[in-house]
Amino acid sequence: MATRFVAFLFLAIGLSTVAFGQVTKPVQNRKSETPKLETPKLGSIKNVHKCDSLFLAGQFTEDDIAKLKEANIRKVITLRTEGEVSWNEALALKKAGIELIKIPFRKPESLTDEVFSKVREALADQKNPVLMHCGSANRVGGVWLPYRVLDEGVELEQAVKEAREVGLRTEFIEAKAIEYIKRQQAKRKAKSSVKPGINKSFLDPELDVEQFVKRFEIESREVYASRHRILLDCEIKEGDVVADIGAGTGLFTQLFSAQVGDTGWVYAVDIAPRFLKHLYAEAAKKKRKNITGVLCNENSTNLPANSVDVAFICDTYHHFEFPAETMASIHRALKKNGHLIMIDFNRIEGLTREWLMDHVRANKETFRSEIEAVGFKLETEKKIDGFKENYFLKFIKK
Repeated sequence: MATRFVAFLFLAIGLSTVAFGQVTKPVQNRKSETPKLETPKLGSIKNVHKCDSLFLAGQFTEDDIAKLKEANIRKVITLRTEGEVSWNEALALKKAGIELIKIPFRKPESLTDEVFSKVREALADQKNPVLMHCGSANRVGGVWLPYRVLDEGVELEQAVKEAREVGLRTEFIEAKAIEYIKRQQAKRKAKSSVKPGINKSFLDPELDVEQFVKRFEIESREVYASRHRILLDCEIKEGDVVADIGAGTGLFTQLFSAQVGDTGWVYAVDIAPRFLKHLYAEAAKKKRKNITGVLCNENSTNLPANSVDVAFICDTYHHFEFPAETMASIHRALKKNGHLIMIDFNRIEGLTREWLMDHVRANKETFRSEIEAVGFKLETEKKIDGFKENYFLKFIKK
């Protein structure tokens, strides 16, 4: 995908204007809101903040563990070093059936890149509420900062403000967190695209969406002609959360919206702001209120972790400039037992037409191996009536 010239836009379908902000999760009232910091009460614990399912706090007591269980917290991350706590925190949590992860640091030399990376890894798969704590939430705010920027897509300035609100007050912690963020961002940019420039036309501020509607939504296009059979074979249920990745003009987004019903949700993910604006307008005409448009970048879908039941990639995988990173973001976004549908073009020497041979960088076997390398397993390849140039693969999250 192309250069990160725009930072994490969302279009909340059902609003009267395009809104700019962060990628959001569907909530019970079906309005999309950016997860914000809250200040809930949690036993006697001091300086408690909550962001979605993550609790950020100072030290708790043994008597507070019952309150952790009431809040359905099943994992605690402690940043405290040996000897900082006078009671056996590990044993008490074990008796309560709560997992404890230790990522200790205190002095400047102990706050390494490995600490930040371990925290990000521990926060990446939140199946239940998680509590991360230190003594006062100072260290918590510091190590949460890179996760907020690199993994949740919050702008650095806003994330620093939030981290300070949580409790960050030590200069060396903030400085090291920002340095780590910049190094990671530089690494992302330094990696070579597998197909430079393939998305250039989509980033044109004068993109003619109607021309793409005429190209994409026409019976001579296989996936359009077979759209209802494709929908059936995606095995999407009412109430599911679906990510239409590379949503384009919104053909499948609209079909998924109807399929999942009022209790489901659809993320329409695309790199082109004008596609999302068009999609928003079309959904508003149809009075569809269960869609959120998400502006992705060249190496991430920017979807929330553990938020999606079905990820759908149709004639788009070959547009991924950084497939490993983009697929890793999809893997994170899928819930346990979630599945991935990938439809793309066959690329076979001597059989595939010349334009596709030039446009699509690799064959089905190569794309399959790339997807499996980031934690997916091929479950089946389905034969779709009408497919001559395309293929349909279903993967499950391992």
